[in-house]
Amino acid sequence: MSLPENLRRLRMTDGHSVEEVARGAGVPPALIQAVENGRREDVPPRVVRALARHFRITEAELLA
Repeated sequence: MSLPENLRRLRMTDGHSVEEVARGAGVPPALIQAVENGRREDVPPRVVRALARHFRITEAELLA
């Protein structure tokens, strides 16, 4: 899976909205939406780290 697929799967499995994930990771909701929809491929490493921490997984698992 790719980052967009993993992000959407994790978010939906947890039953969270885009806004909840964004708030928990400290990133703008628009960024979460852009990544999930494949409109944003150049995700900064700090955002990947924040998302991985939010979902309590490793960065490698998020990017796999």
